[in-house]
Amino acid sequence: MSNRNLTDLKRLSMGFGALPLACAGLLVLANVQQTDREVAAEMQRQYCAGVATWQAEARRGIAPEIRTGHPDYEDIADEQCPGIPASGNSQRQLASN
Repeated sequence: MSNRNLTDLKRLSMGFGALPLACAGLLVLANVQQTDREVAAEMQRQYCAGVATWQAEARRGIAPEIRTGHPDYEDIADEQCPGIPASGNSQRQLASN
């Protein structure tokens, strides 16, 4: 085998050797992106739960300084939080005992 053929063979084998590494890199990147989406979804769920708690306690007449949860300080609950009354302005009254 000539020197040139041996060099070409080495280059070809190095190229094929890099292919699994590139595939592994793409799999790691896809996993990181999936994890980022999961973290973002969980953060939104927690934000919405805090807003829902704040609004429910407001409807029960609990003073703001002792409520749990938090107000919709990002002003996104109307669009991002399913099931929360628009702007927390629900006129529904809870029955009292």
